[in-house]
Amino acid sequence: MATFYERVQKKLDNKILAKHIGNSSGGSSVSDDGKYPIFCKVASQNGFMFNHFRRNEIYNLILDHLSFEQGQQYLDELKKKSGFDKISERISEYVKNDTVGSPRKYVYNIGGREVSISPTTLRYIKVLYDLKELFDMDSIKSVAEIGVGYGGQFRIISADHPMNAYYLIDLPEPLMLAKRYTGKFAGTEAARFVDGTTIKDSDVDSCDLVMSNYAYSELVRVIQDSYFKKVIKKARHGYLTWNLESERKMDGYTVKEFTEKLEALGREVKILEEHPLTAEGNCLIVW
Repeated sequence: MATFYERVQKKLDNKILAKHIGNSSGGSSVSDDGKYPIFCKVASQNGFMFNHFRRNEIYNLILDHLSFEQGQQYLDELKKKSGFDKISERISEYVKNDTVGSPRKYVYNIGGREVSISPTTLRYIKVLYDLKELFDMDSIKSVAEIGVGYGGQFRIISADHPMNAYYLIDLPEPLMLAKRYTGKFAGTEAARFVDGTTIKDSDVDSCDLVMSNYAYSELVRVIQDSYFKKVIKKARHGYLTWNLESERKMDGYTVKEFTEKLEALGREVKILEEHPLTAEGNCLIVW
C-alpha cells in the first residue's frame, strides 16, 4: 500500500505531467506507448520528479518494477557464481546506483550482511558477472548498449571496468534522463549518448561488445535492421537478453533469423538459457 508521502508524490507528478501526456504517441517498440518517453523528458528537467523518478508508476511500467522475490532470484543466481565473495566485497560500490532516483529497496542477505538494495540493481550486478564469466573484461574497452533505461547498467559496469567509450543508444527522451542520472557519478566520463531515432553509421565506432537487456528484441524489425547495420555488426562480441515480444506483436526477428544474420558475418553464436527465466521463450544470445 502506498504511503501518504507516495500518494502526495503521485498527485504532484500527475499535475506536472498533465500538460504533456495529451500529446503522446508511440510505436517504435513494444514498450513505447508514448507516455514513457514524455515522462523521461519531464523527469530529466524537473528536479522534484527526478528525485523519485524510479518509483513513478509510468516509469515502473518499463523499468524498476521488479519485486522483492524477483530480486531474490537474481541474488540466488549470483550466489552460484565462483566470484560471489568478490561481489560481497564490492556491494557497497554497487548500491551507489540506488542513491539517485529513490528506487524501492529491500533488505537482502549478501555475504552475511543485511543490504538494502533495489532488485533492479541486483539484476544489473548479475549481468555484470555474466559478462565477467563470458568475456575477458580487461580487454573490453568499448561497449554499445541498446536500450539503456536510466544508465544503471553502464554505471555498474563502469564501477569495475572503466571504458574508453560506452555508447548509450535509446530514444532521445530516455537519454536525457540517463545523462542526468549518470552525471551524478564519477567514473562515467566514457558515456557517448546516441539518439537511436537519427543514428548514423558514423555515430558508433567498431566496439568490443554490444549488449541489450531485452530492448533490441522488443523493437520493430525496421529499427532492428538499422541497429544491426550501424551497431551490432561492428561489435566483436555480443550479449543480448532476448524475449519474444516483438516477434509476437510487431514482426520482429525470431532468434533463428537473428542468429543466422550473425553467423553470416562469421560470428560464433551461442544461445544460452536465461537465469532466472523471466518469461517463456526468453534466452541469452552471445558471441
